[in-house]
Amino acid sequence: MSLLFDRVSLSLGGSPVLHDISLSLADGEQAALIGPSGAGKTSLLMLANTVLRPNGGSLQLLGQAPWSLPSRALRALRRDIGTVYQSPPLPPRQRVVNAVAAGRLGRQSLAAALAQLLLPRDTAAIEAALARVNLADRLWERCDQLSGGQRQRVGIARVLYQAPRLLLVDEPVSALDPRLAEQTVRLLTDEARSRGATLLMSLHSVELALAFFPRLIGARQGRVMFDLPREAVSEAQLSALYADETPHAPPPTPTPLPWQRPC
Repeated sequence: MSLLFDRVSLSLGGSPVLHDISLSLADGEQAALIGPSGAGKTSLLMLANTVLRPNGGSLQLLGQAPWSLPSRALRALRRDIGTVYQSPPLPPRQRVVNAVAAGRLGRQSLAAALAQLLLPRDTAAIEAALARVNLADRLWERCDQLSGGQRQRVGIARVLYQAPRLLLVDEPVSALDPRLAEQTVRLLTDEARSRGATLLMSLHSVELALAFFPRLIGARQGRVMFDLPREAVSEAQLSALYADETPHAPPPTPTPLPWQRPC
């Protein structure tokens, strides 16, 4: 089992964010996490990559209870968990080659990691990862010279280079046009499938979730509202999930499910 949440709760600053979350992902499984803004999707992913620690319940990642591990074992576990952030944490003056190389720093000794940050030696593999997101020509540019969409793709290239066993992806297409958005989701699902990695991706686009994922997990107000195979998700459930969403993030227009569309 790659991910197991058992009645997990989370509070931040004294305010409850997630309530009694129970879900699991088997090794190699792929699922989309959908729901309105403020549903707790990012917080759930931050629990799954051990950035946040739950206030209640228990969780296991890649068969291990992370908060019961000694620090060295926890670092080893984190090497096998890759995260794509909606806004990648890239230092502005860092070069793209170094940003991508950072994906494997956890697998190296401290001395090797420092050397890699100063002068990456595996530039061919780094460039190949960038080529998969159409950024091979930006290898030596600084991150502050990139657009928001390009920075987002650098973050994706870093995880491709890392090749983790558990891949957590938070709104990877928010800064991309529709064509690139579809290509990016396809790339990540194909990458996970080819390596047998487990993939949990947060998406605001219901259409992309329905098109690429066999399982949809709907979250709202910090709770899991449904966890179903794609074919079992109804338009009524999607409408209820996004009901009364705040004006700055309007609910998506309901679209026919793929198997309901006329030929």
